[in-house]
Amino acid sequence: MELNIILKNISSLENILNSEAVEDMINRILKANRIFIFGVGRSGYVGRCFAMRLIHLGLKAYFVGETVTPAYKKEDLLILISGSGKTEAVINVAKKAKKINNNIIAVVCKYGDLHKLADLTITLDVKKSNYLPLGTAFEEKAMIFFDLIVAELMKRLNKSEDDLLNEHCNLL
Repeated sequence: MELNIILKNISSLENILNSEAVEDMINRILKANRIFIFGVGRSGYVGRCFAMRLIHLGLKAYFVGETVTPAYKKEDLLILISGSGKTEAVINVAKKAKKINNNIIAVVCKYGDLHKLADLTITLDVKKSNYLPLGTAFEEKAMIFFDLIVAELMKRLNKSEDDLLNEHCNLL
């Protein structure tokens, strides 16, 4: 049953969250002047959700390609999300960023070529099913992974839900 596959994918995050790579990722987020995030398709939606929560934490975060995206600079961090690790648009963004700095994190399911351009790669392996088509299993696991990163950042920044609510859009 697909629910069991999804639950196994999620429960396997426990091993990843306690890794040196995730500790490195969290430290890079906390040290970065600004955080840029990019992915295509459903991975892009996951990235947009993560960028929004980083903004709610009071960090300067942007999803690459949105109309208010500033220039990427040396003291910034780029987080790329690609299940295949070979999405052409993501590879192109990585190549451009690589010319500016070596602060690129790739969150992938399969390596593709993206890991060659990133200096930190976090692999979210997934079990699949014919009824969890395309990148569904990766995207679900990535969404929860990033939500757990936000939870850890909240702890380290001593932020509460009320603090995040104060940064939430209040014009709509």
